[in-house]
Amino acid sequence: MFPGTAGAPDGGTRAFVALLVVTFLAFVNYAALLSVVPLWSAGGGAAGVAVGSTTGVMMAATVATQLAVPWLFEIFTLRTMVIVGALLLGGPTPLYIISDSLAPIIVITVVRGIGFALVVTAGATFVADLAPTGKLASAVSHYGVAAALPNLGALAGGVWIAKTWGFAVVFWGAAGACVAAAAWASLLPGRHRGTFRFAATNDIRDIGVPIALFLLTAGSFGAATTFLPVAVPDTGTVSWALFAAAVGLVAARLAAGAFADRSGAGRLLPVSVLCCAAGSGLVAVSLSTISGLLVAGAALLGAGFGACQNDSFVLTLERLGSGRSGTASTIWNIAYDGGLGLGAVVFGWSVAAAGYMEAFLGVAAGVAVLALLLTRSMGRRAPR
Repeated sequence: MFPGTAGAPDGGTRAFVALLVVTFLAFVNYAALLSVVPLWSAGGGAAGVAVGSTTGVMMAATVATQLAVPWLFEIFTLRTMVIVGALLLGGPTPLYIISDSLAPIIVITVVRGIGFALVVTAGATFVADLAPTGKLASAVSHYGVAAALPNLGALAGGVWIAKTWGFAVVFWGAAGACVAAAAWASLLPGRHRGTFRFAATNDIRDIGVPIALFLLTAGSFGAATTFLPVAVPDTGTVSWALFAAAVGLVAARLAAGAFADRSGAGRLLPVSVLCCAAGSGLVAVSLSTISGLLVAGAALLGAGFGACQNDSFVLTLERLGSGRSGTASTIWNIAYDGGLGLGAVVFGWSVAAAGYMEAFLGVAAGVAVLALLLTRSMGRRAPR
């Protein structure tokens, strides 16, 4: 999520703090609705693939917008992208309450996906520009934590609030967070524009395995966050599970950043993916009893996803080189958002065919096998 920028950073620490606040507020909207929108659609009669499509469509719109990054960078300043993106992400959110039918939900979600793409692309560009020399992994982790912290309250809390106080409270609150994000974005540097260079075949060969491993973790996490609120009827249990996933994600992302600065990026990739596989397996086993294994499995899943986020991106940047950050970020971000959406949709098909427990077991087995096959071909390469 870290495209490169043209021009020197202005605003320094103040700009970075403003960026973290904007990111946090925008991701309050994203995290709160990641599980609530599928739950809202399920209440309207959607099931299986239809429920998964609410996440899949969001991520598809995000990826489609990211594919236009080279042209967006030429048209808009980064600050404009953040402001417009925050308003597109949050502005339509209260409209969900009008109908729980799938068609209007999809339309609103597409608009939000476009806004989300603008926020994360422009925001990540600022981070790449402001990162201190030799501290890229830590800067990435701090930005990632600002994006992940809303999960601690909003991911689990959104479901609890929706079931306790009503969906309208969640929708209006998430919209307000994005309005605040747009206001804070006025403190960001105003003249910065992003730059982008397209990838070559050799580039894809260099980063293919790290990106593929990251795609597996994103798919696992997207499946869990979309379907756990539907699969687990007990509000308290599923809220604790989502909270545990968020805690694991934040803690692992911070730890991975510090570790990579000391020991080099890429070392945590295999274990992080296997952690996701183990977490999915525990979730599957727990569904028959709704025990503490569900919380433990969700925590493992979140930790694996968080560590893989940081390690895969830093390794991708290193292998393409500092002058190719725009290319690295676009490819990585597409894997992030595409993985979340694809994981939800494929999992929805699996649920329709076999049931929740079997679908989670399938995720665990598939991710583990693919991870082992991919890591065999992942040799350590020096950054170019």
